[in-house]
Amino acid sequence: MNKQKTNLEAVNLVIMYSFNFEYQFVKKIWSGGLQDHLYNKFINLCQRKVNTQAAFMSFYTELDGTNQEKLINYILRNYKG
Repeated sequence: MNKQKTNLEAVNLVIMYSFNFEYQFVKKIWSGGLQDHLYNKFINLCQRKVNTQAAFMSFYTELDGTNQEKLINYILRNYKG
């Protein structure tokens, strides 16, 4: 990133991304067996939740800290809003 994002800008990007995520975002962030596991977890959440935004937020909360950070960093680097 060229400039440090404020907390508000960063939170806003993450929330807006949850409404506009790329269908294959899991496959862009993770690889190997973990990619398959997380992709299946996300698809399962999408099928169980009322909407995909709820599924995205549930997915985030089910990640461990390292993978939460990986997802947030991906969003902040790639999502322009």
